[in-house]
Amino acid sequence: MQDVQLGARLKHPHLAQVLEVGVHEGWPFVILERGDLLTLGERLAEGAPLTAQEAAGIVVDVLDGLAYAHEAGLVHQDIGLHSVLLDRSGRARLAALGVGLRAGAAGQPRRPLLDLYGLRLACERDVLMVGLLLHRLLANQPALDEPDLGNAVVRVGNEIVRLPWSTPQAVPDPLRAIANRATDRQQRQRYLSARTLLSALQRWIKTHAEDSGGPLVLLLDRLNTVGTLPGRPGTERALVSTLSVETLRVDDLVEVVLKNPAMAWEMLRSVNTASFQSPGGGEGVTTLSRAVVMLGQQGIRRVASSIRAWPGALAAQASLNPDEGSMAVSVLASELRRHCIAGHVARLMAPFSIQDEEAALAAMAQSLGSVLIAYHFPDEAAQIIRLMQELPANEPEGRPTPGMQPEGAVSAVLGVEMDELTVAVLRHWGLDERLLAAARPLSRSNPVRRPATREETLRTVASLANEMAATVLLEVEKQPSAVHQVYMRYTRALDLTPKECIQTLDLATRLVDGRRRPEPVNPV
Repeated sequence: MQDVQLGARLKHPHLAQVLEVGVHEGWPFVILERGDLLTLGERLAEGAPLTAQEAAGIVVDVLDGLAYAHEAGLVHQDIGLHSVLLDRSGRARLAALGVGLRAGAAGQPRRPLLDLYGLRLACERDVLMVGLLLHRLLANQPALDEPDLGNAVVRVGNEIVRLPWSTPQAVPDPLRAIANRATDRQQRQRYLSARTLLSALQRWIKTHAEDSGGPLVLLLDRLNTVGTLPGRPGTERALVSTLSVETLRVDDLVEVVLKNPAMAWEMLRSVNTASFQSPGGGEGVTTLSRAVVMLGQQGIRRVASSIRAWPGALAAQASLNPDEGSMAVSVLASELRRHCIAGHVARLMAPFSIQDEEAALAAMAQSLGSVLIAYHFPDEAAQIIRLMQELPANEPEGRPTPGMQPEGAVSAVLGVEMDELTVAVLRHWGLDERLLAAARPLSRSNPVRRPATREETLRTVASLANEMAATVLLEVEKQPSAVHQVYMRYTRALDLTPKECIQTLDLATRLVDGRRRPEPVNPV
């Protein structure tokens, strides 16, 4: 009764109002304001299955109220179709807060533990129940064929819960990733607080709402206030030296700019705006050489002066929270390095049918989303990295559980596909459709076919470059094997040799890192 009485004091738009709490003939009771509200179970029984947007909206309301209760130190423990009330507009309220009691040793109810550890576990259980509720709404059937979410929670760790592909309504992939993460078999992979699951669903709703601007809405305000990216550390001196000469050499400047993504993307954005376009339209600018010519020395200096010094907006976070801030800065530095290596690999391996600068920018475009997330959403980037990490085996002789693929991890955390986010930003900058098409990497689950057109070649080379660049993040002993796997995947499509792949990656890494002498490389 104590939890129910405490819950009755909470006032929130998505918590049902409690009118009275008492005991009658030894039985405790709670009277809630009902009016014309329907339980979620009644709504499902009388109408068609909910759309994905409706299901997500209901769960967002539930999570909003639940998060408020958790932050007040209260848990629910009995979330289900019976404890969610809907008004005529479809907005949801979570009812009966605190009535779910844990069974005692003799089967008698008792109050949940109030210590921090017990409260955290109870909150995680609530969030898992909400995940099962989301599964129920999207699939139109209970997970594990268990209508009681409390019973289903007990089985989640031992059995796999995945949203079926044969759902009554189409479920977009990002929302599917969110639902599957919410009920993941591994506790470490799930959403551990109501706020994190709430944020993921809110982002998905925001990016998929009509006329909302799509995935770009996640980044637009940040791009306008703090800029695209900060200058990459260690590149300022070379840029200043190149711009200080009286006669600007285009090739020299391009070499420097390719190591500083903030400069490269800001130059392309500048020359692809309406003020630079001819009245007749035509193709956009897809090479840095042309951007240099169009901007001129003064224009390039203006672009350079607009870019924040390293680490840009992350400096504030580093000062407020040194540990998390330094980790965010380290992640961004690593992503920018990989971003540049991919561009250099593509430039070095570009066939004669495509321009080497265009290949470099296409490769950098494919990894632009990762870099933007690392800079503008550092907390979410940390979640994504954690989801991608390999989980240790549960048994001494068991195999470790592979982490999520980058695409799935991004969808589960941000509620948006990485490709869609990247393309939305590039389109907002006015970049050419050819570069937008090349910005979508090839699927790693399908074999690579020999490209038949110039556009397909550009996209294939860019994908190769990013897969090779990703190997530099691995442990040193794993890199040769990983490079060989990439070679085997692309050898028929692009007529590669193992030696070419190894030497190109080594040269690209040395160019980006500024190392002059080549290091010995053992052939695969």
